[in-house]
Amino acid sequence: MRYLLVLLIFLPSVVFSQTNQTDANGLRQGFWQKKQANGRLIYEGNFKDDKPVGEWKRYHPGGQLKALIEYKGDTAYTQFFDVWRKKLTEGNYVNQQKEGVWKIYKNNVLTADEEYKLGLKYGTSHQYYDTGEVMEEKQWVNDKEDGDYQIFYKSGEPYMQCKMKLGMRHGLFLVNYENGRQEMVAEYRNNLRHGEWKHFDREGNLLYTLYYDNGQILNPNVRDSIDNLKMIELEKNKDTILDPEEFLQDPSEYMMRNQKNR
Repeated sequence: MRYLLVLLIFLPSVVFSQTNQTDANGLRQGFWQKKQANGRLIYEGNFKDDKPVGEWKRYHPGGQLKALIEYKGDTAYTQFFDVWRKKLTEGNYVNQQKEGVWKIYKNNVLTADEEYKLGLKYGTSHQYYDTGEVMEEKQWVNDKEDGDYQIFYKSGEPYMQCKMKLGMRHGLFLVNYENGRQEMVAEYRNNLRHGEWKHFDREGNLLYTLYYDNGQILNPNVRDSIDNLKMIELEKNKDTILDPEEFLQDPSEYMMRNQKNR
């Protein structure tokens, strides 16, 4: 009994002596913790030869789990959480830079994913509807939009398709009705409207054509007359109709709002 009492008395100091230790060469080894002034943990995990290994945990100021990290060599699979323990993002760091596919969540539901290479967006990214269907798909090169950019209806039919070059719209630009017919056939040059912009009705009939030269409209009288007609129509149905042309720079926002109005 006396030996047990002695062990219990000295056990805290033995445990403490095994925490936050360095070896003869000054390298961190074993279990480490860091705490706030109020005693709440900031992080905890293990080192081997001054490198983090195995499972690590980081905490919010209130003490809730903020990040769960699994180290394997130079790779750290990381999950981030909000203060309610709901997952925000997950993916791999390689040499402290994002690498591969990173997933983004809202209320524990996947809302987006992005591909990275050496810490920069490189590859394909997606944004999803709340019900899981792909809403947006983009191509990236060195953190800039470059390649195909598409927005989809929930049915999977394309709503908008265009080409991107170094973060700018450049080339053919298409907008479709949900029935699959083309609403607009147009073109961008270095992010500026250029060439013929043809607008069609839901039956495929040509309504009007606008002409642009590097962002400058060449037949403004046609645009103005069409805008006036649109304003009258939108005013009649202002609570139910969104003008897609107002969202050409943010088509995903148009799709989200359009779904909510249904």
